[in-house]
Amino acid sequence: MYSRAATKAAARGYASVANPAVTSTANGIRVAATGGDSGLATISLVINAGSRHETVETAGAAHYLKAFGFRNTQGRTSFRTIREAELNGAQLTAEATRENITYRVQCFPEAVPYFVDVLGDIAAETRFAEHEFRDVSRIVEFEALSARADSVTRALDGVHQAAFRGGLGNSLYAPHASPVATGNAVAQYAKSALVGGRVAVVATGVDATELARLVSESKLAQLPSQGAPALEAAQFVGGMQQVYESASPVAHYALAFPCAPGAARVLEALLGSRRAKWGVGSSPLAQAASRLGFSAEAFSFSYSDAGVVGVLVSAQATHMRDAVKQVAECVQKHVARPDASAVQRAVAAARVDVADLMATHEGAARALGQLALGQSAATLESVEAAAGSLSATAQSVFSSKPVAVSIGLPQSTPYVDTLGF
Repeated sequence: MYSRAATKAAARGYASVANPAVTSTANGIRVAATGGDSGLATISLVINAGSRHETVETAGAAHYLKAFGFRNTQGRTSFRTIREAELNGAQLTAEATRENITYRVQCFPEAVPYFVDVLGDIAAETRFAEHEFRDVSRIVEFEALSARADSVTRALDGVHQAAFRGGLGNSLYAPHASPVATGNAVAQYAKSALVGGRVAVVATGVDATELARLVSESKLAQLPSQGAPALEAAQFVGGMQQVYESASPVAHYALAFPCAPGAARVLEALLGSRRAKWGVGSSPLAQAASRLGFSAEAFSFSYSDAGVVGVLVSAQATHMRDAVKQVAECVQKHVARPDASAVQRAVAAARVDVADLMATHEGAARALGQLALGQSAATLESVEAAAGSLSATAQSVFSSKPVAVSIGLPQSTPYVDTLGF
């Protein structure tokens, strides 16, 4: 019943997100759009320039480039852009992942031509002025400090660093002593990324043919016609990070496994996620956490050539060793060898979660951008593809050697090589 409802819910708005008709402009920009009947439109400028692409010389540049979104361009001041967005009731957002930087506008359909021009100005004519760099630096510094103050964020960032080292292991946040120290340094990073082969413009609630015409007539057409450079394939290396933290009575321990990108969301659901706000899930992991008084939250990440799935354990520091051992035992005995009911629960949960995400403009736009650039995205189709071999996939993934990140007192957390994987 639930899977049929989820499929219908997604079909109402964005069923074509999984297989978008992607066209290219003369200079190589990918363009994709889906229709919809919500009365709103979303346009996104997606640049394949996330932190994965940073080097020693450009560490933190992706974070700065994200923060430069909707700033002064040659033809528009930041004040004008924001003022006219407010007059149109539009919402402007900028986000950075390890693979992409996205500038997104949500607006009424009639305002789409104007905001395509705004995104064209951002891509072709952002000024990266030094006085603005000082303002941007303060924002970047605050976001980085906030991330470092959040133990969960630090743990998940550490998972990537332990698993991949460089590339996907690069932090989402600029380091305290970032070599990016001027607006010109950000401009050079942007210049190398803003080429046709690394840019996509995607939209929801917009006709695809009309979007392609608008992009071709905007300043986006001025971007150099150049393909994306060859990227070193991600390699799950493995290891462990221990972060000493004595101030908090709560410790955190992340255990993560390598997986195929398309299977990440279903494997996360198989680990078990909270489906009722005040209840305890029926998965063995949820039952163990409730019985012993700790938290175990599943997580997953999927990228163009790699996936990660795991569990974040939070417990009193004095109980962390026992909690982690219980989680490891549960993964080995139950998750790696799921019975038919566990598989059914996981597939149903993943279907509902993905359908719920695809029913939003933001979720559909993010998936559309990833697919337009040839990356992996969680869709109902990817869930269905992973469901057929979930038992075998789970056994392979959760029998592999994981990485671990602990935040707390090292004396209270076990080393990953003592957990039996």
